[in-house]
Amino acid sequence: MIGALIRVRFRALFAGLTRQSRTGKKKTSPVLFIVLYGYVALMMVFLFASTFSKLAGPYHQAGLDWLYFAMTGLIGLAMAVLGSVFSTQSQLYEAKDNGLLLSLPIPPRLILLSRMVPLLALNLVFSALVMVPAFIVYANLITFSALGFCFQLLSLLGVVLLSQAIACLLGWLLHLLLSKMNKSAVSILYTIVFLGAYFAIYSQAQQILAAIASGGTAIAAALQSWVWPLYAMGRGSLGAFGYCLGFLVVCAVTFALVYWVLSRTFLTTATIGHTVRRTKKLDWTQANHHRPIQAITDKEWRKFLGTPVYLTNMGLGLIFTALLPILGLVFRPKLLPLISVFGLSGGVLTAILCAGLCSVGSMSMISTPSVSLEGKNFWILRSLPVSSKTILLGKLRLHFLCCVPLNALSGLVLALAYNCGPVNVLLAALVPGLFGVLNGVLGLVFGLKWARFDFISEAYPCKQSGSIAATMFSLWGLVLVLCGAYFLLSPLLSPTGYLAICAGILAILSFALYRLLLGWGVRKWESL
Repeated sequence: MIGALIRVRFRALFAGLTRQSRTGKKKTSPVLFIVLYGYVALMMVFLFASTFSKLAGPYHQAGLDWLYFAMTGLIGLAMAVLGSVFSTQSQLYEAKDNGLLLSLPIPPRLILLSRMVPLLALNLVFSALVMVPAFIVYANLITFSALGFCFQLLSLLGVVLLSQAIACLLGWLLHLLLSKMNKSAVSILYTIVFLGAYFAIYSQAQQILAAIASGGTAIAAALQSWVWPLYAMGRGSLGAFGYCLGFLVVCAVTFALVYWVLSRTFLTTATIGHTVRRTKKLDWTQANHHRPIQAITDKEWRKFLGTPVYLTNMGLGLIFTALLPILGLVFRPKLLPLISVFGLSGGVLTAILCAGLCSVGSMSMISTPSVSLEGKNFWILRSLPVSSKTILLGKLRLHFLCCVPLNALSGLVLALAYNCGPVNVLLAALVPGLFGVLNGVLGLVFGLKWARFDFISEAYPCKQSGSIAATMFSLWGLVLVLCGAYFLLSPLLSPTGYLAICAGILAILSFALYRLLLGWGVRKWESL
């Protein structure tokens, strides 16, 4: 039984890369996903390898090799917990098939365990991206021992168990909290706080690394006194069997205790918020009447605000777009001298502003997952006396309302703040605005092309689908092509003239895709 449940979970996780949504046919090669995730993983490996290369030497010279591995485990633990806590909460308690599985004669503890095994694999990836480069750096710069490397891999498995236990516990508490609060607001707040902390730490990375490298003795004393498992992991990674066994026992017992607690409460917790409440009788005379396209837009707006993973992933670009003019005004006194030193005129500066706004605006792909997010409610929408064209335009309208005015206003504010000139100010608002239009139409076309309704978690259409990857890479590729073309044509065209041409290109592409949406897109929607 448990083996079948686990196989179903893994097949669901990888189904997006191997088949279409309903037909089961093989779809386009998953090479694009492999390249994307491989690139991200490679960058993380290089980042952590360079970080630990600065710690290995000082700690070895101070005789604190165990602290090096303890720090490795601590960073790997933090990476795994922060990277998987929201996935844990959604996979355990908000999976679409929870109701079906709980109605079957399957013990809740087995359902919970089948959910936790794929999450363990995810945590293994997060932890390995941190710890394996640290092991390689130590073997390359200090010394290599086959026995020590085996113990280091065992410590990695212990960190995976401990991180999953912590993530499950936090996910359980988070689910209880979200059941009493606005899920979308909490999710976007968590993302903003996390990114703010990340950028704050990244900006001070060199100072933090220097402090860690120079304060090894004080850190070692604190860990040895207060965090014995990390001390045991560090000693065990150097080949001390007793310490390694002690660390593994602590991790395994912690994981087992958390699993026992969650298995005892899984049925109650997973059904929170799913009970039917008696509501007042609806007075139809007081109902608001809207045009069909406005009604579809209102429905999409409620879906956008009411789906945490949708709001978090697609709303982040809106936040960054709104922050750019604010930061530009705040740091204007410091940036103006630099602009003057580099000799950036109004047209060149406007081109840079437009490129930055378009790159950030490409993160706001609100229309792209909107088709797939209909999920099991797709046929309810199809059964309404509303034309397919109206439904698609209602989805597109929400994207336009959220992105286009904000893009244009941000470009306008930045161009005015840095005195780019009247014509350039107009182009600084027009080009990002048209890019937002293109983003919406292109995303909806790709969303129809790779629509999928049989997902288990809403994270799939918002983060892992082919439509998201295709839209993101297409928009980034367009920005790179336009920037490259500018350097080739700069001897022939002024920056202002080239921006006007870019505005024309964006308008033509948007119109062509809009016509495609009204023709092929309507037929595709009706054939889903």
